[in-house]
Amino acid sequence: MKKPFLALLGAIVMVKLMLIGGVDSMVQIIGKNFAEFTGQSWTLFASFLGAIGAFFSGSNTVSNLTFGTVQYATAQQVGLSVTLILALQSVGGAMGNMVCINNIVAVCSVTGIEKQEGNIIKKTAVPMFVYGVIAAISALFIVPMFYNL
Repeated sequence: MKKPFLALLGAIVMVKLMLIGGVDSMVQIIGKNFAEFTGQSWTLFASFLGAIGAFFSGSNTVSNLTFGTVQYATAQQVGLSVTLILALQSVGGAMGNMVCINNIVAVCSVTGIEKQEGNIIKKTAVPMFVYGVIAAISALFIVPMFYNL
């Protein structure tokens, strides 16, 4: 119980540091740059930012803590649905767990697979990318048909 608490505490401290500065905080600057670069197309990329967070951290929760505020800032600046973009962030965190190094090493050790981590990442990266494309298409076309977010 102590180790997960310490890891989560570290992530929370990092996020709080990123938020320092109000309008000039790292989160706002990153969100502004994403907004300027992608504009209304951010919906296509939002889940992949969540995936990057989970890939590196090994956790959807930490990915959401780290990049949720960036997603929020980007959605606000572009004028996209914050709810939809934050949902894509969480979907992306699940995507990132497909290729997360921590999870792949754990699976290899439990199943007795040796020196195949790279091959497993390569094989799971393709379905992860397809998953991201399906999420983006759903967010762009299917969700708006049923919900006014």
